[in-house]
Amino acid sequence: MKCDLCHKNLAIYLLEIKDEKGIREYSLCGECLQEYIKRLFQNAFPQDKEEKRCPNCGRTWKKIEKTGMVGCYYCYSVFKDELGEIIKSYHGNKEHKGKIPKNTSKKEDILKYKIELSKAVEEENYEKAAKLRDFLNKLNERSG
Repeated sequence: MKCDLCHKNLAIYLLEIKDEKGIREYSLCGECLQEYIKRLFQNAFPQDKEEKRCPNCGRTWKKIEKTGMVGCYYCYSVFKDELGEIIKSYHGNKEHKGKIPKNTSKKEDILKYKIELSKAVEEENYEKAAKLRDFLNKLNERSG
């Protein structure tokens, strides 16, 4: 008897599946059974999607947790939610309450646009990415 999935190899296993449709039986070869079991476990225990990275330095959250250090100032925006709880546990608040340097608003704007640019590239929205790139270049030219 041939395998019910690949229709090539000799079926040596009988797989019974019981679900809302009733009991279904499949005759499978060893390769197809292994592939079925592999897919079953992947669905039952999905792998994490690619871990979030800082677009500037490439640091991941796992690396920050392990070392206790961010890679650059972009990391604070990228990992805002994750770092917020840690910062709150140390300082009692998530927001800075002290003095703010004069030139930070322009730097924050550039940072926001760079993050939007990396998201646009990641989503393969190249038109938006090109517009953001051009806009960032103009901002950088103005700032010196």
